[in-house]
Amino acid sequence: MTTRHFFFATAFSIAAIAPLAAPIARAQEAASAVPEVANGRRSLIGKINSNAVYIRSGPGDNYYPTTKLDLGAEVTVVGEKPEWLKIAPPEGSFSYVGKNYIEKNADGTGTVIKEEVNVRTGSTLNAMKTSIQTKLERGAKVQIVDEKDDYYLIKPPADAYVYVSKQYVDPVREAIAQQPAGAGTGQTPVTGDPKLLRESQNSEIAGTKGDDSTGAGPTTLPTREQVASARPSTQPSVDVQFDTLEAQFAATSGQKIEEQPVKELLGSYQKLLADPALPESMKRVADFRVRALTARNESKEQIATVQKMQEEAKKRQVALKAEQEEIAQQIKKNNVTLYAAVGTLRTSSVQNDKTTLYRLTDPETGRTVVYIRSSDPKYATLLGKFIGVKGEITTEQALSMKVVNPTDVAEVAQTEVFKSVGAQIVPPSILPQAAQQASTGNQ
Repeated sequence: MTTRHFFFATAFSIAAIAPLAAPIARAQEAASAVPEVANGRRSLIGKINSNAVYIRSGPGDNYYPTTKLDLGAEVTVVGEKPEWLKIAPPEGSFSYVGKNYIEKNADGTGTVIKEEVNVRTGSTLNAMKTSIQTKLERGAKVQIVDEKDDYYLIKPPADAYVYVSKQYVDPVREAIAQQPAGAGTGQTPVTGDPKLLRESQNSEIAGTKGDDSTGAGPTTLPTREQVASARPSTQPSVDVQFDTLEAQFAATSGQKIEEQPVKELLGSYQKLLADPALPESMKRVADFRVRALTARNESKEQIATVQKMQEEAKKRQVALKAEQEEIAQQIKKNNVTLYAAVGTLRTSSVQNDKTTLYRLTDPETGRTVVYIRSSDPKYATLLGKFIGVKGEITTEQALSMKVVNPTDVAEVAQTEVFKSVGAQIVPPSILPQAAQQASTGNQ
């Protein structure tokens, strides 16, 4: 048994042998009622020994948290259940009571108008209100501090309590006397000589084991060194981790999905779910977060894939544009004139339209390389000459040949082809030797 157990056991063991203040039947509460923990005859002042310690609506990790206290905060302990301390609600605590059971007065107070009205534990951390702290009789007065939906938020009544894990509280001193139930933290503690407190405790308390105590213990208060040696080296951080993750989840959910740290949050929640110390209520929330983050992660990966494809297409367009500009600059630099086709102009024996059909032929073989369709009389003056034709190249099914619909024509020097003259269609006989051989080999 640790020194912390000894301290609280000796302080509250009197409750185990004292007559029960309420009948046994009253302990058989509904499922939402908090188990009854008897008050000791004297109250103690304890100090929180870690940061972000949860105060809960009942003596167990499955009860929802009502607030958090940091290192050094003092609490007034009025009772004990193994591993849990029953404390007066800290500053800022509140309770819920149904509006239908309260008549609101002009001065901000309220009067209970029904019999045995349930008072539920309020929380500054969530909207839960399932734990029943106590009951109020008809005519009881309450102090209303706010309202929400169908409930009034009231200052905790006289016998309303909350709970904290014993491992996060170091004993400091004894209060003047047993604090009136639910009196909050306003009770003025005694700051007397610890030696006198120990002597007082020795003469008053017999270490007898009861239902709500940890059994017999020493009759002196432990030293601070003993308390420090009994304290766990590190505080289990599962609640703190959960709280931190929830804050991160809320803070990032408003961001664009591609900016959210989805994978990091997903991994953290999955790791938290694997921790057996995680309370069931938090497990349900964490499991929901994992499913939501898994869907977000899939969406984020799909968006990333689309963005990558768009970026690659954009890069290709930039590269193509740069290449086109480079070609244009080279053409301009070398004074190259581009044509749709070059060749020797000859007449065609095929005439099947109102426009005249000409042939551009290979100057060596006389074979047709492309047809020209035009009614412009200047083409007749260029017959037998090597020319270049600008215009759109199409394919006519009737001729099974390519046809140029010319926009311009000029006589060119055959020797300038591939130098200052370029063309899409060039007669095979004037192609460079390597290209000609490749062309011949492919036929």
